[in-house]
Amino acid sequence: MKKPILNMRQILMLIGVLVLFASSGCANHTKVDFKLTNGDFKSKGKSIAIISGTKVPENLVLASLVADSLRKNSRFQVSTTAQISKAVEPYPRKIKGPYKSAYFDIDKSWDMGDKEKIAEIQRALGVDYLYVIWTPIAMSNRSDRHSILPSVPVVAQLFEQPAAKEVARTDAVIAIDSDDRIGDEKNPAFREGANEISRQLVEATNMAVADKR
Repeated sequence: MKKPILNMRQILMLIGVLVLFASSGCANHTKVDFKLTNGDFKSKGKSIAIISGTKVPENLVLASLVADSLRKNSRFQVSTTAQISKAVEPYPRKIKGPYKSAYFDIDKSWDMGDKEKIAEIQRALGVDYLYVIWTPIAMSNRSDRHSILPSVPVVAQLFEQPAAKEVARTDAVIAIDSDDRIGDEKNPAFREGANEISRQLVEATNMAVADKR
C-alpha cells in the first residue's frame, strides 16, 4: 500500500493556515510577531547585519528589503550586501534554521538552528547583532472569494555578541498578490512585510531614529 502524500498532522496544519487567511481578508497582507526572548533587553551596540538563512531567491530579497528599511528608519549601522558577501564566503549559504520541517507551514523549533555556524558568521562580520531570516517555502494558501493567493512564511532570529546569544525571534507570514511576483522587491505586499518586520525590530530594541539624542 502506498503511503499517503500527507500525514494527518500536515493536513491539519494546512487546514489551519487556510482558515487563518480566509478569515483575515485581503487587505491585511502581513502578520508579524516579533518577540524578545528577555524582557529586560537593552541594546549593547549599533552595528547589525541582516542575512538570508537559505539560498531561496525571495529569502535574499526579503533580507535586503529589511536591511534597507532599517537603514532608513533606525539608528542601526546596517551592513551592505557587498560587505556581507566579502566577509562570508560563499553568500548566500544554507544555514540550518529553527524548524523541524517546512512543507505547508514552518514547523518551528527555536532551539534547532546551527548556532555554531551562526556564531562563526557573526564573528566574521564583526557586528553587534545578526538577524538571520529564513523563508524555506513559498506556497499558495491564502484564499479570497475568487482565488488562492500565495504567501511566504518567515521565521527569523536576532543574535547578540558575544557567542551569538539569541535575543529575539520572529514568526511571520507575508501574503503576496500573485504567484509571478513572489520575491519581487517591487511587490507592494512584499515590501510591506519587510517594513513591518523592520518596524517591530526597531520598536522592540528601542533603536528608532526619533530616539536619537
